[in-house]
Amino acid sequence: MSSVGETDNPFAALLQEGPQANGVSKQLIESILLFTLSKEANTRRKRGVLCLADVVVADNSGEDALSEELLAHALFERLMLNDTAKYLMPAGQVDYSKEQELEALETRAISYLYGAYTRWEKIKRDCSAKDKQHCNRILELILNNASTCMRQPDLFAPQTFAAQWLEMFERADEHDTNTQEFLVLVACKVLEEDEPLEALGALKAIFYPMLGELHKQLAKENLISIRKNIFWILGFFVREKRADILGELLIDYTTPNPKAKGGDYMDTLFGQLLCISIMPKTQTAPYEFFREISPISQQTDPSLWQLLAHHQQSMFTLIKQLLVQSSTTKKKTLQWIANCLDANVSRGHLWSTINLNLEQTVHSTASDAFMTGLSAVLMRLCAPLCAPSLKVMLVDPTYCAVADADERQAKGVSMLKAYEETCLLPTEEGEQRLSAEKYNFITEIFYMAHKAFELGNRACIERLTRMMRELQNTQTAYQDVATRHPNNDLTKNLFRMLQDQMQQMLCIRNGLGEPENDTAILKFFEASAIWLTEIAMMPRESYEAALDRKDFAPQMLRNLELLSETPPFVAPYMKSVPECIIDNIAAYLNFCRSFSGDQFIQMYTSSHDAFFKMILLFMGSSAVVKNPHLRAKLADALEFLLPSQISGSNRKSFNTHVFDSHTDRLQVVRSLLNVFVSIEMTGQSVQFEQKFNYRRPMYAIMEFLWTKEEHVECFRQLASEAERNMEAIEPPIFLRFINLLINDAIFLLDESLSNLEQIKQLQQAQDNGEWNNLSPSERQQQTTNLHHLGMLARFDNILGRDTINLLKLLTSEIKSIFCHNSMVDRIAAMLNYFLLHLVGPQRERFKVKDKKEFEFDPAQMVLEIAHIYINLSTDNSFCLAVSQDGRSYSEHLFGYAENILIRIGGGQLIGDMSEFAAKVQKMCDDYKEEQELLADAPEEYLDPIISTLMTDPVVLPSSKVTVDRSTIARHLLSDQTDPFNREPLTMDKVKSNEALKQEIQQWIETKRSAARVKS
Repeated sequence: MSSVGETDNPFAALLQEGPQANGVSKQLIESILLFTLSKEANTRRKRGVLCLADVVVADNSGEDALSEELLAHALFERLMLNDTAKYLMPAGQVDYSKEQELEALETRAISYLYGAYTRWEKIKRDCSAKDKQHCNRILELILNNASTCMRQPDLFAPQTFAAQWLEMFERADEHDTNTQEFLVLVACKVLEEDEPLEALGALKAIFYPMLGELHKQLAKENLISIRKNIFWILGFFVREKRADILGELLIDYTTPNPKAKGGDYMDTLFGQLLCISIMPKTQTAPYEFFREISPISQQTDPSLWQLLAHHQQSMFTLIKQLLVQSSTTKKKTLQWIANCLDANVSRGHLWSTINLNLEQTVHSTASDAFMTGLSAVLMRLCAPLCAPSLKVMLVDPTYCAVADADERQAKGVSMLKAYEETCLLPTEEGEQRLSAEKYNFITEIFYMAHKAFELGNRACIERLTRMMRELQNTQTAYQDVATRHPNNDLTKNLFRMLQDQMQQMLCIRNGLGEPENDTAILKFFEASAIWLTEIAMMPRESYEAALDRKDFAPQMLRNLELLSETPPFVAPYMKSVPECIIDNIAAYLNFCRSFSGDQFIQMYTSSHDAFFKMILLFMGSSAVVKNPHLRAKLADALEFLLPSQISGSNRKSFNTHVFDSHTDRLQVVRSLLNVFVSIEMTGQSVQFEQKFNYRRPMYAIMEFLWTKEEHVECFRQLASEAERNMEAIEPPIFLRFINLLINDAIFLLDESLSNLEQIKQLQQAQDNGEWNNLSPSERQQQTTNLHHLGMLARFDNILGRDTINLLKLLTSEIKSIFCHNSMVDRIAAMLNYFLLHLVGPQRERFKVKDKKEFEFDPAQMVLEIAHIYINLSTDNSFCLAVSQDGRSYSEHLFGYAENILIRIGGGQLIGDMSEFAAKVQKMCDDYKEEQELLADAPEEYLDPIISTLMTDPVVLPSSKVTVDRSTIARHLLSDQTDPFNREPLTMDKVKSNEALKQEIQQWIETKRSAARVKS
């Protein structure tokens, strides 16, 4: 730029006016802005500055200050310079660094203004009051020009301010406050000089390209390679409440369009950060960790856990800062989370846990890594809800009741379809559910955290469970083939498959099991369990007070005792509490049992009390949970709290006191029997395998409880209660329980013996070489059949063994109810049937190879059955029922049993069974004599269902058929309908037929008298 003549220079007049009251010190201008308008050399100058005399106007006056207006023009002109080197005036005698020279030569506008700001900050600290005024004027000019840069970047083309800001952010560290402060002041200045919407648009135009660059880089990173300062850079936008417009800008940048699919959220800036995990970033991405593994690996990697914990903590900090920065950023952040959860809701559906290789499935929802990352952030956000502060008491249980969009907005419900959640209790058609006046932030994040866990962690747990099964099958197949053909292609392919499956399993398991997140989940679920118990047990007067204030949160911890299986009052808001809260807790406890160590849950013993109480309350009562399948899952979760080794778990021991000292522990037996029976009585079609999977943990819990005398006493009390109410409208719980136990035992052992017989036939055909004549496909079919039958037999034998063992335990202490006329024939027939198959002449039909493989232990089964016989042998009605079982009993039955008991070492049982056999045989002879006497009974005296002489005839109200009381009582235990017309029926509706009863008794007495006269 050429020299400007004095007469033509528009700035000359400003110079001639001389310094004004608001003039600015030339020395400060040189020190901060690094330029001068004077051409005179200054030997005292300590650093190089630019001489702008030829650009603006030459200042030859002897004044100490420049007018502010002239300085403003000079500063703007300085920013427009491209070739600064030709204006550089060297320093005086003092040497100065190259860095200082570069500062003076800086051509990038924002970088130059930031440098000026940092120099201003340094000088301002120690200057006089007068100089401070000058400094403040300079600062105002710096910010004005920075604002101009942001609002009118085209003036400074081709400069890219995004790159200049990014460089400043990257250079800053935790000790540098200048960068943050400069950014805040500039943002505030832009906002001051423009309308809010225009200011936001101007800032977006500058910062979106910068965020876009970071975004692009993130797409290539993983947990190890991710740039360490990414969160530090993003933190500049959210740390300061004074410039909340920056936080708004950030959340706007990372928000996809309103119609975005779940997978689209992964492609956002926050999505890329949430995808950083031990798991693959996307569902189709490769697994990156645990490559070098052996088939027996059970690995964890603490260094990966440490990286993941640090990353998730940083993400949490970023989200938290957005939530507290301003009401606008809080609202937009909550809406981002809510929209993301809604877009990914299909991850919670059963089909989504199957790895479908369909393009639309892969992209329609976010990945496991993303959803578990979001869940980890929300779990940390929920820390204040947990002990010791327990702000969970401020969570309102009616959040899911608000359906109308306008009402949701007015009441502060961000989640879009919370009202569609399946809740603990059903709502009647057209029923309006209760809702609160307003929902607080704590309520919002509580429900969001549970939804994120459901869509993220729970879906992963289900996927991991399936992967473990597949891995087990591959291991079995590999070991099978490797033994016979260690070097063929099939063996090598199976080994590669095994390694791939192992790697996938370890990545997911380690992603889910990171200790810091695991602890956060545990504490959150402990708080959730406490909250569930408190809302379910809220007293009526507290509920009525809540109704008045339209706020249904518990407010305080009451910790009421469970005095019965159902709370005395159940508040209507239970119709708005989603099932997923209980489902999540149950899934987490089952995950702890199956896949992770229990060291974390062991550390927080308070959680044992919370889980135990919640499980007892909700498992045992349909008044608070309608869904019996959900209650059955709680029984599964309760098994986790057993202080003993449990099936399917890697843990060695577990220390807990709940079964011995918890104030509500004596409710556990009744609660268990309630849920056991409810699975059968759902009125729904329950798959047999599913039903028994539900009951398996119940058997384990009951066997454990039988080691505690006070719990055994609870069983006794329930049995006594049942005997007093045998003909109640609702059959007593203990009676229904033992009826189902007998049903289960019959079904399981029958199925097992049938499968074992088929297995033996297949094994014999294979050994005899019959399979050699089959085609390869037929041979494969036979192998598959054998494998399938083996799995079924194993399943039936395990559960059958548990059922028989439980019957043995129960009959050791409780006898009379098993010998009641409605039960005694069934248990006697069951025992005889299985004893005959296990010890009789046909037992060879079930003699398979590798009995252990099928969990078949006939010797142990015979011992268990013998114990049940002996337990009930003191009751004559039982002995008679054994003798009158026409299907399986014969005078040889117990002789077969004695031979087997001698072979397997039956000990005392041998003598006991011999005495029992003699007693049964005598009763059989006596009864046969009696039956011969009564053999010609008239047809109307016989029970129409089992064709035996009735002793207590009753009339069924709808069909008007007469049956024996014991027959219909037994039928109604399993099916509460009239067996002749399927109309509903309960025992209180049947009418005694006294006339027929007396007639039968008189006929019997007449027969007996006649017999006595003959003899």
